[in-house]
Amino acid sequence: MNDIDWDALLGAALGHAASYRGSLGARPVAAAASTEAVFEALNALGPLQDGARAPEQVLEELVALASPGITAMAGPRFFGWVTGGTLPAALAADWMTTAWDQNAGPATGAPAANAFEVAAVRWLTELLGLPDEVRGALVSGATLANFTALAAARHQVLAAAGWDVEQDGLGGAPPVRVIVGAERHDTLDKIVRLLGLGKRAMRFVDADAQGRMVPRALARELEGGDGPVIVIAQAGNVNSGAFDPLGEVSDVVDAYRARRSSELAWLHVDAAFGLWARAAAATQALAAGIERADSWATDGHKMLNMPYDAGIVLTRQPRALRRAMAISAAYLPGAGATAVPSPGALVPDLSRRARGFVLWATLRQLGRGGLSAWVTRSVELARQLAAEVSRVPGLRVLNDVVFNVIVVRAEPPPGVAIDVFTRELLLALHADGTCYPTPTVWRGSPGLRFAISNVTTTAEDIQASARAVVGVYAKLVGVRSDAPGSVG
Repeated sequence: MNDIDWDALLGAALGHAASYRGSLGARPVAAAASTEAVFEALNALGPLQDGARAPEQVLEELVALASPGITAMAGPRFFGWVTGGTLPAALAADWMTTAWDQNAGPATGAPAANAFEVAAVRWLTELLGLPDEVRGALVSGATLANFTALAAARHQVLAAAGWDVEQDGLGGAPPVRVIVGAERHDTLDKIVRLLGLGKRAMRFVDADAQGRMVPRALARELEGGDGPVIVIAQAGNVNSGAFDPLGEVSDVVDAYRARRSSELAWLHVDAAFGLWARAAAATQALAAGIERADSWATDGHKMLNMPYDAGIVLTRQPRALRRAMAISAAYLPGAGATAVPSPGALVPDLSRRARGFVLWATLRQLGRGGLSAWVTRSVELARQLAAEVSRVPGLRVLNDVVFNVIVVRAEPPPGVAIDVFTRELLLALHADGTCYPTPTVWRGSPGLRFAISNVTTTAEDIQASARAVVGVYAKLVGVRSDAPGSVG
């Protein structure tokens, strides 16, 4: 391995990567080959060979076999889930992170990784206007960020009830109520199970027509019991993009705290993409009151346009988080080993990627003004797409477009079930290749969901996507795409 020509190998990788990145604006968004087709090609290689292969040969095989199954998720017209692209500085920093190959778990073993993560999180909390005492760390994604924050919440509310969950487990512990809105993200149900609290601990309060938690319903649920409680609010509904009324939710939680012990309640905000509304004057009001929570979970690969993986957990109660995540071993440095606090002490994994380099580079490239401008523009682009699509009879936007997500219902031809037709339309759009929405069900209606999350998306991309949606829809229902009301 000592005779590797690194210049040649990494130069070849750079060539493939640059070619791919340069094609994103023009290539079809959907992958050309299915999972089955790619797997069949891999199976055709047979068993793993006995001898080693040259790394250059392995790279060429990898690119040839994978390329047909690569979706242009980093491109400007991928509107699935809430997936951003990758800023140039972030991509370059990610490559350096891999080359440096630092373990960002033990702080003393990777000084640069530790320092950059702490500094980047500090920038982030200042940028978002969160309290000075907030600390945080980087994890693999929003699901793990929510899990990590809620582990701290579990510790805090049970400790306030006189129970040490880290020492005694949950057997015999006081019951913990976990209160969520009816339109919460489904990963929260999974997290509550993983934390050992059980699905029956969850209480679901009413949401309004846009998926926002109803504060009066939350107050009624809180008054229905005593003891430890975790309230989970939402900033950015996965379908509508709507924000819970976070100021009112905070008032309700504070009222509960005033009547009981203040530490018996914890307010967490699942803000996987909505936290970034704080970065722009045009959208700050959506997240008013979010700073009053105890913890937040978000994801940099969404609006921030960091590459996977980029989850971020933040809390104003770092002591509770450290207690929930505590680990000790003779080969690990103890508390106070460095003057800079270790983010690795705040997360579940010990061996962890040095994600702080990428977050730092992302924020450094964008600056406050760049991020503010992008968040503002993403909302404008979402509203542009909603306006252009909804001009067409049979296509209806179901949500109020307050942030970056729109949901479109496509009326089927007579005699065709809406769910069958929606799937047919989705597959036809993917085959067309212009844009890539994903399916959803919103307020009982199947629909197509578009999330504008990529910083390279332009108004021209939106127009091209709208034309594709209208044209494919018209073809499926037997209406000419140049009929009155269509997008030209």
